[in-house]
Amino acid sequence: MAKKGGRSRTAPRRTLVGPIAMLAGGAAVGAVVWHVLMIMPPTGVRAWRSAEQLSREDRGALERMLRAHP
Repeated sequence: MAKKGGRSRTAPRRTLVGPIAMLAGGAAVGAVVWHVLMIMPPTGVRAWRSAEQLSREDRGALERMLRAHP
């Protein structure tokens, strides 16, 4: 028979709070980083100019490739 005044066999709350807080914090930071990198448009004229664009040579090569493989 178990003792009535004995210790509980469950884990203390502090052992669960730390990992859950770290998991929640990591998810929040991941969401913010994803939002900044994927959703927010670049701001300002310099950011617009630095957007990825094909050079004339690359655009010509792409056009030739698309015409060759319909």
